[in-house]
Amino acid sequence: MSKKGNKKKGGDDGEREEEEKVMVLEHKCRALQTRFVEEQERGDKAKAAENEIRARVMEMENDLKKEKDKLFCIVSDMTRQYKQMQEELLKQITDLRSTDVEKEEIIKNKEQYIQDMVKDYEYRLKKKDDEISELKRKIEEMSAEFARMLKDTLDKMQERIQLAQWDNDTDPQIMKKIKDIAGMQTHQQN
Repeated sequence: MSKKGNKKKGGDDGEREEEEKVMVLEHKCRALQTRFVEEQERGDKAKAAENEIRARVMEMENDLKKEKDKLFCIVSDMTRQYKQMQEELLKQITDLRSTDVEKEEIIKNKEQYIQDMVKDYEYRLKKKDDEISELKRKIEEMSAEFARMLKDTLDKMQERIQLAQWDNDTDPQIMKKIKDIAGMQTHQQN
């Protein structure tokens, strides 16, 4: 059944149907075109959104790369600072150890000096004690010698007194003083 066959039979009705079909098809076509435009707009919007997302992703990737670079720089700087501080601390430790060794040597020398001074002091003290002992001995000898001399003098005086025949009754005070002096000297010797 061709179109011509429909026209002959139906005439206007076929034409109307055809026109209606055309109109329906045109309407469908416009609807499809509208839908196509809408879909195309949606596609364009999706594409634009995708492009925007891609741009944001690229921006984020760039930011991430910058942050990684920044982080790497910070880590490198911190590592450098750490190593520098570690070297400084090691140098300080070495300096302090050498200073400690020097101070220990100074302390050792001072202790030796103090020991020498104590020995010297003890030696001098012993020497002074020996001198004092020697002087005491000499004083005792001199005291004994002096007592002996006084006794000799007293004996001689008694001899002279007896020779001169002094009367003990007339002058008892002089004899008493002489005996007291002789007794004190004898007592000091003991």
